[in-house]
Amino acid sequence: MVFPAMATWWELDGLAINNGSDGVNGFSYLADAKGWRGSPPSRPQVTVRPTSSGAYRSSNYYAPRIIELDGVAQAPTRDLREVMSDGLAGLCADPDLQYVLTCNERTRSLYTYVERQGTIDVVDLPDGFTVRFNIQLIATDPRKFSTLVKSASTSIAQAALEGVQWDGPAVPTTGTQWNGPAVPITGVVWQASSGISGIMALDNEGTASAPIQFTITAPATGTLVQPSITDITNGHALTYTGTLIPGDVLTVDTATGLVLLNGVAAGGQMIGDLFEIPRLSTIQVQFAAAGPADTAQLSAVWSDAY
Repeated sequence: MVFPAMATWWELDGLAINNGSDGVNGFSYLADAKGWRGSPPSRPQVTVRPTSSGAYRSSNYYAPRIIELDGVAQAPTRDLREVMSDGLAGLCADPDLQYVLTCNERTRSLYTYVERQGTIDVVDLPDGFTVRFNIQLIATDPRKFSTLVKSASTSIAQAALEGVQWDGPAVPTTGTQWNGPAVPITGVVWQASSGISGIMALDNEGTASAPIQFTITAPATGTLVQPSITDITNGHALTYTGTLIPGDVLTVDTATGLVLLNGVAAGGQMIGDLFEIPRLSTIQVQFAAAGPADTAQLSAVWSDAY
């Protein structure tokens, strides 16, 4: 007998749970999850008032999320049950890694990064083919992220070429002058381009704030002096105080604060506030620099967070 595939199934370290036979050894796993659907625990910070009732409070952040997968697994033979049991007990064994736990639901797939929390229990059942198991995991970042990755990009902000000149030259002016030359103009000089705002919209349909990974690609020629990324919706800004040259790639992860220039840590040259996309919100982000270069690019990738 093989456990049937369910509408909601899990993936962890190469193991598929609630998804029928594994297609290799004929193993199948059936489990429910505790700690996934609800919120992570809060960790209120309170200090008892020494001379009155009650307490003083500070920000009430979430604690890590604890997740348990509790279920049964079945092998096609008694001998293979031993192999299956060893595989369960050896899940997420690397002490230096976090593993992706993915929950595939009816309308979406969400994931979080986990590692072992406590033991993985594997208990033989009397039929000779089945074991009962319990896997305890901890997600140090309690958020769950959509597997659907969103992206946006923009060139650096640039003023329009030419454009209206409201204060024409002091000597003869015969009409509206679109930043034309100082010698007499006998007609309208039209704007040559509309310019580039350097603004892109980042939206988060989830119920938790969503971090962003930004990548700034230096111009093909020239330099890019002190590039900045500004959340103009909420007034946050990040500025790299150095100068980028052709070939440079600067990445900023607003979840961890990790800043890399061509793969090497460069956080010491980044100033400002790390920011994320608030829950159920859209923000406007602008790319600019103290010394702009028209081929510089900013890209962003993120996922809805829950």
